[in-house]
Amino acid sequence: MVMNVQNEVTHSQRRIKILLRLLDGEHLSYQQLSEEYFVSRSSIANDISAIRKIFGKEQLKLSFDNSGTFFEGTEVQVQRILKRVTLENVAQAFKNQVLDKELFYEVNTRLKFAIESKQIEISDSYLENIVISITLLIQRSRAGFEIRSISHNQFGKIFLEFNQYPLIVELLQELENNNIYVFSQAELQYLTHLIVASGLKLFVKADIIPQKFRTQVQQLIKTISDGLQNDLTQDAILEENLTIHLYQLIIRLEAQSNVVNPLIEEIKSMYPTVYGVVWFGLNDFSKPYGISLTDDEIGFVAIHFQAAIERKRKLNKILFVCPNGIGSSLFVSAKIRRILPNIDSIETASSESLEHMDLTDVDFIVSTVDLLPQKRPVVRVSPMVTPRDMKRIMNQYIDIVIEKDVTERVNVDITMDIKDKISQNIYFENLRTKQAAIDFLFEKQNFISRDKQKVLKDAVWEREKLQSTYLDNGFALPHGNPKLVEQTNVSILILDKPIDWGLEKVDIIVLLLISQEDTKQVESIMELVMRGIENKDWFISKMMEVRE
Repeated sequence: MVMNVQNEVTHSQRRIKILLRLLDGEHLSYQQLSEEYFVSRSSIANDISAIRKIFGKEQLKLSFDNSGTFFEGTEVQVQRILKRVTLENVAQAFKNQVLDKELFYEVNTRLKFAIESKQIEISDSYLENIVISITLLIQRSRAGFEIRSISHNQFGKIFLEFNQYPLIVELLQELENNNIYVFSQAELQYLTHLIVASGLKLFVKADIIPQKFRTQVQQLIKTISDGLQNDLTQDAILEENLTIHLYQLIIRLEAQSNVVNPLIEEIKSMYPTVYGVVWFGLNDFSKPYGISLTDDEIGFVAIHFQAAIERKRKLNKILFVCPNGIGSSLFVSAKIRRILPNIDSIETASSESLEHMDLTDVDFIVSTVDLLPQKRPVVRVSPMVTPRDMKRIMNQYIDIVIEKDVTERVNVDITMDIKDKISQNIYFENLRTKQAAIDFLFEKQNFISRDKQKVLKDAVWEREKLQSTYLDNGFALPHGNPKLVEQTNVSILILDKPIDWGLEKVDIIVLLLISQEDTKQVESIMELVMRGIENKDWFISKMMEVRE
């Protein structure tokens, strides 16, 4: 099919049009597209490269032959790509006719009415996700592209019993009753799986989740706690929320349903170590389920752990300076605790005693009188603590929290412990394949026997087949099962040219062989790696400096 193309099409619109044509099964050559869109072949090459990245986010890839570029995949995979494009910019999706605007609003109105009438809890973002999925399914079916069959592994079978969840069918019948669309059995099955996985609290009660799965989540929390060197195992909120989230995540991935995390770049930038350690921990957690996690999914899990860290992190102490006696002190302390409930303690002192006090564990001072310059920030308030005073106290609290976060991120350097571990295991080489790189790094290890080397190398390759260990910005972190590692070793291979690593290009490979006894070392290693991802030149320079 040859399209009539307007010369005024922008590059973003052109990319979407090319993507849609690929999803419709066309084989497209650079020369053909260059002539149709009146642009250079290099512009088309850039377009295809951008489209490949979109497919890569869904662990899918384009194919190439003599006829050009094309995509071979299932209808479910096609709708995953369309949903990702839509979720990243709904308004643009309407404009580019990726999503039928009128149908979207019709489905949204009817489904929202049905959900509210049945008093079902669901967030706006998850509702939008479901509505987009249903709209795309209807839109594609009307164009002749139908979802014909869905296969799921044993983990998801309980969700395919309609008699357990008749409300899902009732929700979809609301659309049928309003003459929007009549769903086939395969489509009902697909959407049932998707809706259950999309955050409806009604469908995820404590007694539904198997104890075995809860135990696995508890082990994941312990693994990540060890990696972060921060014990989060006693946080009941983390355990419950993470259990539900991961249970829904696995169901969602079984249904080949995706979510886009709009905060993923901020998460990586602001909490790189947490993201890295969570990435490492989830690799082992996801293995039994045969699922591949995207950056978006890892980012959502990282948020749960960062929230737990924030709950555990408290300000040390606020010092309250007041000359008006204990009554006023209690009054002000109560007001401060109302807006800052996580404060460890609020102590009272006179302005005279302040001169001789140790302020090491004091975060800031609140005073009803003017003070001489202090080593800690001072918030001056009136004796009655007005709403404006409360804002000043809160602002000081926020400044301190932000300053601590920034300080933690800025003061990242290679510790002597890490230097000792990697200094003899840094290599600069010219290798051309993933196989050659992993073989090279394993040959540099000191194994007791060839058999033990083979067992661990096979485990590394098994993990790679399940999910690529590519992280970001040219970094890959192949790693072995800690149960098989007898002696911890971290090796770093820096290549002169990038090599193929699944769907990505890699030029820095960090082989992590970490034993169960040394999981606490993961934090400092991932901290270093995430810093390198942010600034590769810094990382390479440091490796040259540290290498013996």
